[in-house]
Amino acid sequence: MEDIKIRPNMKIGQLDAESDGKFLSECYINNGLIDVLINTNTSEAIILGRTGAGKTASLLTIDERIDQEHSKLLDLENVFLRYIDNSNIIKFLTDNDVNLDLFYKYLWRHVLTVEFLKLKYPHLKDKGKFFQFINDLKDLIRRPEEKIALNYLEEWSDKYWVETVENIEEIVKSFSNDISAGFEAGFFDSKISLDGGQTLTEEQKIQVKNRAQKTVNNLQISELSKVIDLMDKHVFNDSKKPYYLLIDKLDENWVSIEVKYSLIKGLIEEIRHFRKIQNVKILVSLRVDLYQLTLEKTRSSGFQEDKLLSIIYNLNWTEKVLKDIVDKRITFLFKHQYTNKNIVFEDLFPSTNSRNGDPWQYLIKRTFWRPRDILHFVNYCLNQSIEKNLVDWSSIYKAEKEYSKERLKGLYEEWHDIYPSLQYLSYLLSDSKEIISLEDFNMILSEDKLISFYQILKKNQVSDEISNNIFSFIDDGISNREDIMFEILSCLYRSGLVGLSDNLPDSFDWSFRNSSYKSSFECSQSKWIKIHKMFHQALNTRV
Repeated sequence: MEDIKIRPNMKIGQLDAESDGKFLSECYINNGLIDVLINTNTSEAIILGRTGAGKTASLLTIDERIDQEHSKLLDLENVFLRYIDNSNIIKFLTDNDVNLDLFYKYLWRHVLTVEFLKLKYPHLKDKGKFFQFINDLKDLIRRPEEKIALNYLEEWSDKYWVETVENIEEIVKSFSNDISAGFEAGFFDSKISLDGGQTLTEEQKIQVKNRAQKTVNNLQISELSKVIDLMDKHVFNDSKKPYYLLIDKLDENWVSIEVKYSLIKGLIEEIRHFRKIQNVKILVSLRVDLYQLTLEKTRSSGFQEDKLLSIIYNLNWTEKVLKDIVDKRITFLFKHQYTNKNIVFEDLFPSTNSRNGDPWQYLIKRTFWRPRDILHFVNYCLNQSIEKNLVDWSSIYKAEKEYSKERLKGLYEEWHDIYPSLQYLSYLLSDSKEIISLEDFNMILSEDKLISFYQILKKNQVSDEISNNIFSFIDDGISNREDIMFEILSCLYRSGLVGLSDNLPDSFDWSFRNSSYKSSFECSQSKWIKIHKMFHQALNTRV
């Protein structure tokens, strides 16, 4: 269209939801997620998706839709970081392999209980009003367990309405004092500092573990369970007034890495527990890789992952919905600027032809079928088309070079916690064909190549499952080269860099569309490897 003009810095949105407010409020496409999550009768509570899948955008949209007096977005950094990370005794116990799972569950149960009560009763800001609230409840309760719950509330009456971090401080302080009791005066003061755990005798380690475990087991978690029952029956008993706590940014630095996974596991388990209250809901956004890593790091005997499936909402997008997102944002971008017509993708991009094909298919095949990828690619195309009337094929190809390199870098960052070696291993695929047989990949991963990786990984102090196997192979001759190859394939598949197939030509599995994870054994059953088109330019892939 001749009356369209692409101006500098034109974008169809920002890549992070927090900066994308204008487009998000005007152009959000509800694929059914919102209705499911705000329904307190449904079990789904965790929005699970890869980086850029729209988790935060969905959570912010829910927060905007709900009455602000009935929802709160928790700032985890303010709640946890300051005190948990400064607690020497928590670090000491963690370093000495004391199981603190029950403590973290108790911590979450207390914090979430307080936050829900504050949300419902914001006017109860002093002790007098709180005791009036307690007295009102006394008139309602009859059963002994309800009296136990009331006693718990009264016990914390002078702390409930202070900042949540102060509640955490009080809990940790009380917990620390209970553990210290029974040891000689000054024992922990001398042992906690300067890697004191290393100076413990075996007998002392056993004493510390037993004392800590006894203290954990004596936590008032059963009393808190009765508080939750009380809240369900007498506090949050109006189905027309549901309340929501929203939790985002679990992947950020809200707490140190040493305790993050245990705290996330505790939160996941408490989400299930709070489902007992019919008219409240905890909604959490969580990256797939962080969820998987949490389960791997905290797995214990008797843990059943399938029990979590009922609270998970896997965030996936169809091609049609992604196209609707792009069209709606393009329309909004050009609204009333040059024409009264609603501008969509087809008006801005070239027509399909026999030489270059369909531009939409060209773009979408270079994504993981998530909003951030397609929005990013379109933005790059617009940037290459300044002062033009439309995006031509030349601009698309130029945009792809930048987009591909940026997406490969983003992949390294996304998977760094699990696979810090990925940024080095990915170059096994440089200058290769798009489709590689397993036999050819085996030749690429020669012993000389492993020695080269060994040197690079050692130099950069990389530590993950793959690097450790390579170190064992070179240093001790323990690992098997083929086993290492299948571990690497599992990493490349899991991250989305490659698809795997045991039957050409079109039956490739991809982690973002099929099974999100393949074990080394499953990878060993594959016959073909396909490099995702998103990375062709960055890796100089030959088609």
